[in-house]
Amino acid sequence: MILIPLFILCAIIFVRLKKGLFSAFLLIVASKSIFDAFWDIKFGPLSMLSIQGVLITALFFNLLFKRKFLPRIWLRTADIYIVALSLGVIWSLTVKPISFIEIIIVNVNIYMGFIIIPLLVNTKKQLKQLLIAMMVCGVFPIIISIYQLQTGIVFNERETIGLTRYVGFYHDAFPVRFYGLMTILSLLLYQTIFDLKGIFYKGLMIGLASGAFISIYAVFSKAAVVIMGSWIILLLIFSKSKLKQFFSLVVGISVIFIVFGDVVLSNIEQLFSKEVGYQTGEVADARYALAGRGYIWEDYWNFWANEQLLFFQWFGDGINRPVHNEFFRILLVNGILGLLLLILFLLKSVSNIFKVYKKIRVFSMMILTMYLVDCVGLVPGTYYYYNILIWGIFGLLILNPNLFSKYNLT
Repeated sequence: MILIPLFILCAIIFVRLKKGLFSAFLLIVASKSIFDAFWDIKFGPLSMLSIQGVLITALFFNLLFKRKFLPRIWLRTADIYIVALSLGVIWSLTVKPISFIEIIIVNVNIYMGFIIIPLLVNTKKQLKQLLIAMMVCGVFPIIISIYQLQTGIVFNERETIGLTRYVGFYHDAFPVRFYGLMTILSLLLYQTIFDLKGIFYKGLMIGLASGAFISIYAVFSKAAVVIMGSWIILLLIFSKSKLKQFFSLVVGISVIFIVFGDVVLSNIEQLFSKEVGYQTGEVADARYALAGRGYIWEDYWNFWANEQLLFFQWFGDGINRPVHNEFFRILLVNGILGLLLLILFLLKSVSNIFKVYKKIRVFSMMILTMYLVDCVGLVPGTYYYYNILIWGIFGLLILNPNLFSKYNLT
């Protein structure tokens, strides 16, 4: 099995040499869900995902010297974010040198995420290819999810609130629901920009959207439910093609009910049972909510408030901990100053939304909403590809709005 990720890495290098950076990036996007299935393979201290991160840094590093072609206001946003992620990292060098190197590589890739897509995607043809690559990426987790549901075979045993999570070959639910959400986002963008001609292509898009909804549902993720609910509300309020996009979402959601029946509502109720129980008084301790993350947060808060040195409280100690909250992680890794910079980055991102042309602004709202939800229960600042994709598309919406319209917006 180790040959598969090695083959993908070699293919990326070959395509880079023969076809150029953009083609190599398309291959990375299209194959990422397959590559991530080999997360547990290591070469010495480095995981396969870390090795791919090193490769991405090497392949796209020269783009850093072309960032001057991007508006200064966008680069300042990137600068604030990368400082927020990196302020205290230097202090981990003597304690965890391998971890220090991994964080540096991740953060360099995250910074490049603000420039890779905006610099490489310059035409509607290239945007179409990128969206198709995102859809292709979603196919693998969809097939694995459907296979598990049909056969009852669970590749990795994961449970939440008594529900089996069909995470496939991945470590947890995050990759499945992230690739599912990105598939849905790419489909919505595609039908906004391009005409779907022929029953076959329309049916293919509906089938892909339905599969993405099924794979997202099958991992029983609270965050996914909140994100999808938020996206539906945003589309209904702000989308300029409400009927078309609402129909797409309704079709996808309807498929879930057709396939799984009435058990859908009972499963969602069970998924949020601790949160609902706390509101009704059946669960007395709020720390049980969000899969018991309250206990984790309390332990690390006590550590930071009572045991951490004052210097490290302000500047961080550079050590990543499993806190399951991005704000808390930044506070521990990069201190109060890092947390303040992260908040500043979020405020600038909100203001950047209003720089997006109003007819496509809803998509930037959807991206930022997903990021904010993920910050509550996950640590998106440690996922380099996540940041490359979401901030790349976010930046493209701001910097090149004509790509996202059938007509010239300027």
